[in-house]
Amino acid sequence: MHGVYYLCIWLFMLAATPGARSQLPESRIINGTVASVAETKHLVSIRLRSNDKNFGSGHICGGSLIGPNKVLTAAHCLYNTSKKRYRKAKEFVVVMGTLNRYERNNNTIVSYVSSIAYMNTFSTDSMRDDVGVMFLTNGLAVNGSHPTIAPIQLASEVTPAGVTCQVSGWGRTEQSSLSNVLLTANVSTIRHKTCSRIYGGGLLPGMLCAGRLRGGTDSCQGDSGGPLVYEDRLIGVVSWGYGCAEPGLPGVYADVQYYQQWIEERNGSFSLSAVPQIWLWLGSACYWLWSRD
Repeated sequence: MHGVYYLCIWLFMLAATPGARSQLPESRIINGTVASVAETKHLVSIRLRSNDKNFGSGHICGGSLIGPNKVLTAAHCLYNTSKKRYRKAKEFVVVMGTLNRYERNNNTIVSYVSSIAYMNTFSTDSMRDDVGVMFLTNGLAVNGSHPTIAPIQLASEVTPAGVTCQVSGWGRTEQSSLSNVLLTANVSTIRHKTCSRIYGGGLLPGMLCAGRLRGGTDSCQGDSGGPLVYEDRLIGVVSWGYGCAEPGLPGVYADVQYYQQWIEERNGSFSLSAVPQIWLWLGSACYWLWSRD
């Protein structure tokens, strides 16, 4: 009996230990063009289930499919600013495989979210560590193929300054409304030193800048969490900026290469959104063990 008791105590401590689980936990395209399927197979629309009764109307952020059921987005997309708390996984729905956010066809995958992860050091004030991961209940088949959906690889090396990249999303356009169709725009990476002069102490480690210093092209509200892509590699996550496409104020992105290890280590196990189920499972297991002792 004592052996079962101590086993259960150990199991509960394991479930409650931060090191044994993922740390869990709206946004910016100006002057873009309509995206093609070939270049945006990884892009997903992140929506609030309660607002998506009219399919497409619940969109709040973009994200990138980086595994069969794993999506990389911004941490602030997971945060409810009005209630000052992180949303539960069950509050989200993720849509893949459609360029028009209001259209659902045979290639569209609609998935609920089983768990989410973010860094405890994320701050809505400084936008530090603005990366988050979502795990889907209904992703791609492992080793399978899909005509309009495919994961994208993460950048493993530092991206040089001055190269042309692509940012995509359904966010606000120059007409100040969310776009129905997926848009993409070309922006250039900007030297960290140059961007530091612009944003001063606001540019923290793990942030990179991209845009056009003369203004006119940028990501905007509704694009948050979406991808910045260079040579078919995901190099950045849309994070923050002052205004949209303003001269001298480029967009700021979470640097994927900087966070690569953290991103790759997230596997969906022991996330906070799954804690109630874990406790229920442990309680049932211990009851069963005690009943047999």
